[in-house]
Amino acid sequence: MKTVTLLTLLISALTISCKDSEEKGMQVIEWRIDLPAHFEELPVPEKNPMNEAKVELGAKLFYDPILSKDSSVSCSSCHFPHLAFSDGLAKSFGLNDSISMRNSPVLVNLAYANSYMMDGGIPSLELQVAAPILHEGEMGFDLFAIAEKLQQNEIYQHLSEEAFSRPIDAGAIAYSLAAFERSLLSYESAYDQYLEGDEYALGTLAKRGKELFFSDSLNCAACHSGVNFTDYAFYSIGLYTEYTDQGRWRITENVKDEGKFKTPTLRNIGLSAPYMHDGSIENLMGVINFKMSGGNDHPNKSDKLKGFYLNEGDKLALLAFLESLDDAAFVEREVTRKETL
Repeated sequence: MKTVTLLTLLISALTISCKDSEEKGMQVIEWRIDLPAHFEELPVPEKNPMNEAKVELGAKLFYDPILSKDSSVSCSSCHFPHLAFSDGLAKSFGLNDSISMRNSPVLVNLAYANSYMMDGGIPSLELQVAAPILHEGEMGFDLFAIAEKLQQNEIYQHLSEEAFSRPIDAGAIAYSLAAFERSLLSYESAYDQYLEGDEYALGTLAKRGKELFFSDSLNCAACHSGVNFTDYAFYSIGLYTEYTDQGRWRITENVKDEGKFKTPTLRNIGLSAPYMHDGSIENLMGVINFKMSGGNDHPNKSDKLKGFYLNEGDKLALLAFLESLDDAAFVEREVTRKETL
């Protein structure tokens, strides 16, 4: 509850910082991107418009361990661009080698979400970026102390003046990190190319897997829907009969939310093993086998998870479709961005 309280207190400070910037009027280069036709327009909050300096400032901060109390951990310590910003571990390591509570998710197309964290406890990216910084087991610091340190850095000061028309402060840190994460857009997978009219972007096996994925018998698209393959809703899938991590219940304290977690995106799913909120399933075939089983008995288990049967050929087809959601261009673009900072 400490982190939630601190985030609530931070809202007013960030809002005031944003208003100060608007009153001064920013003469900046707008950040733009052309998304494919099957994507909706990128949602950007009025209080935090995108500009190039802001995104660059956020990117530099994302990879800088100065955000942690002892300058040993950065955001990128748990989110590697070559893994679509997951980290390949069941649970990540934070400050003083402490183990995090949950598996590190991919960071893609976050602008389209309506809440953040696996339990949906944070309503905006601007507040979400502060959560791991404040968390004692992750980075163990605070934005105001970070700002004091960064005020001695000419590069950060210059970018903040460009982005916000003011010296760097707590609001600039949070808003630029949010802008950077909002810029992490994955839209060039083989499946995207197929939707854009390239019939050869998907092979025969992946096309068969697509049919299975969207079939009524598997019912995958009931939750993994839309362009980002998530409905952003919360479900228990019966991963356990009893959950150590109660998921959504930690936010609502409603018994009906015990064991419920947000539907994860399937974009770049082939790059983000292991899976589930606790990293307990090692590979995608393990996920397919679990979904086939219908899950364990749990009072809150969703009736959308019914179990199904696939032969070995169909399992390989479904796997091929899931892997067609990986976006090599996105990974290359973000690895290159990191190298040029």
